[in-house]
Amino acid sequence: MKKTLLGSSAAVVGVLGATAAAQAGVCPTAPVSTYTMAGFSCSVDNGAITFSNIKVTTSVSNGGSVLLTQFAPFQFGNEFGLTLTYTATATGPTSTADVTWSYDVAGAIEDAFLQLVASDTGSGVSAVTEVLLGKPPQPNPLQLFGSGSTMETFPLQTSLQVTKDQVNSTGQPPGFASASSLTNAFSVPAPVVGAGLPGLIAACGGLLALARRRRQKAAVA
Repeated sequence: MKKTLLGSSAAVVGVLGATAAAQAGVCPTAPVSTYTMAGFSCSVDNGAITFSNIKVTTSVSNGGSVLLTQFAPFQFGNEFGLTLTYTATATGPTSTADVTWSYDVAGAIEDAFLQLVASDTGSGVSAVTEVLLGKPPQPNPLQLFGSGSTMETFPLQTSLQVTKDQVNSTGQPPGFASASSLTNAFSVPAPVVGAGLPGLIAACGGLLALARRRRQKAAVA
């Protein structure tokens, strides 16, 4: 009976180890330079959504400034994605500060969530436009003017190419425009009850308990 119990334990450890290996590459909180390295990819939502080919570029004019900070994983309800934090500021006459972020995303995706955090005064405007390629054509790109969020739902897709351009400008007469973060997130179909790692752990726990009871009955006999 000891041999049976040890065999069951080894099977449990093997299954859990394989599951952990499959979930490697979780998106970290890390500098932008980490995410934009050649060949970098990472996943969120227990590996259900994977980001790759990440690129971030900046441009400024007439006294505008951009300082890139970091990427961090994001979750809100069933939306999972990434947040890019930075400081992009336009303060002088005709000043602009531009951040472009693009990437490939893969998974069973059925919507896209976009959020901008910004602070504008006077004629200053912080805006973002996002285009999703690889799905049925968008009637219009996702757009925000100032802080806020928006979302688009669509038929299930397995991959998308995403490009967004976040522009801060002072306008006329010159105002003030500054943005501090961009978030993109996606949702996947709700998991089947009992599926995934929690269900696997529960099933393995039941297997060990059954083996233990059999050993105790054998000892009494």
